[in-house]
Amino acid sequence: MNASIYDVFCNNAADKPASGNPCAVVVLEHWLSDAELLAMAQQLAQPVTSFVVSNTDGHFVRWFTVVAEINLCGHGSLAAGAALLSRFQRNEVLLQSSHGNVVITEQTGCYQIRLPTWQAQPCSITPFLKALGLAPVDVFSTRDLVVVLGSGQAVRDFQPDLALIEQMNDFHALILTAQSAAGEYVLRYFTPKSGIAEDVATGSAQCSLAPYWFDKLGKTSLQAHQLSSAGGFFKIEKESAEAILIRALVKERV
Repeated sequence: MNASIYDVFCNNAADKPASGNPCAVVVLEHWLSDAELLAMAQQLAQPVTSFVVSNTDGHFVRWFTVVAEINLCGHGSLAAGAALLSRFQRNEVLLQSSHGNVVITEQTGCYQIRLPTWQAQPCSITPFLKALGLAPVDVFSTRDLVVVLGSGQAVRDFQPDLALIEQMNDFHALILTAQSAAGEYVLRYFTPKSGIAEDVATGSAQCSLAPYWFDKLGKTSLQAHQLSSAGGFFKIEKESAEAILIRALVKERV
């Protein structure tokens, strides 16, 4: 098995360094069975493995954790895009998936991904939030359950009850977020039932968070920091009401 490992959403800044989220990329000549793909992901033992098969229109991608296949994955898409751009010496690549298509482009010193926006829906699950010890200033849902807290420190200090979070049936993940500066927000992302207790750096989380913070902060350009053990860093721009652009540093491990 020929696999490359990439760290995605890194940050070299001395004041807020981030080592990013690891992803393995495996380019296949043809699709294997789901069981074989899962076994390969388990062997590689990364948070996510991106499997890619080329076709006449571009490249089809699927993402697996060590537990199961998952849907739209931002860091997995960026890793796959970086691998394909390097292999084919291009500056843009189309990735097709069952959850929509994304385009990865190589920018000066970084990569860019276009992702859809997910609009907030009202949500009231007070007993669940109380059981987690959360006192939110706002709550809404998209694919995920998003809990807005009063400060970045409150996000950082949260102690997750992973067994309780795993019992969420209506949402893919739990996201905590708060404003951290005039044009910045922080987040943490928990999805234990997908095999990732706390994700390191989550591109798809910005599909939910960026529209909310664009509106709240009156900005069209934001920075976000994921307060995980390794840390993730995102530069996000509003392209339209339906799409965002994320610029990220992606490093291949040698």
